[in-house]
Amino acid sequence: MSVSSPFDDMYRDFSIADGIYLMQGAYELDLHNCFEFHSLDYSVKNRTLSLQWKTSDGDWVADGMPHSVAIEFKEVSEFRFLPRDADIPFTEDDCLETFGFWSDEDWATGVFLVGTGQEPDPAWPTAIEFTSGATIIVQATSAHALIEK
Repeated sequence: MSVSSPFDDMYRDFSIADGIYLMQGAYELDLHNCFEFHSLDYSVKNRTLSLQWKTSDGDWVADGMPHSVAIEFKEVSEFRFLPRDADIPFTEDDCLETFGFWSDEDWATGVFLVGTGQEPDPAWPTAIEFTSGATIIVQATSAHALIEK
């Protein structure tokens, strides 16, 4: 079953709110404050992209938070990785800034969100930006969140 989402026409079994919250079932996970980005795995052969986050060990993270979250994109038709800002400390590479969209049109100046009631253009790929400025851009047929307790 597809979750109604303010995102492109990609099938998703989760939604994103305010550019940082991953919501699936009873979970509302703050990927910006409570999780650290760990790795990505892109397979050209399988046309898949997997992004992995691990729960932060900060004292602000609530007890009982899931151990990890992975998002798997399937039937990837576009994958880009934009470099980080060299002037920003490497400690910012694991912190999600915004989970939104990307456009190469002149009006777009980076990762952006759509407003309530607005429908994104299906041609806009998903974009995941980190505090360091590194950005993952992906267009795929589906995305699935795997939450490990």
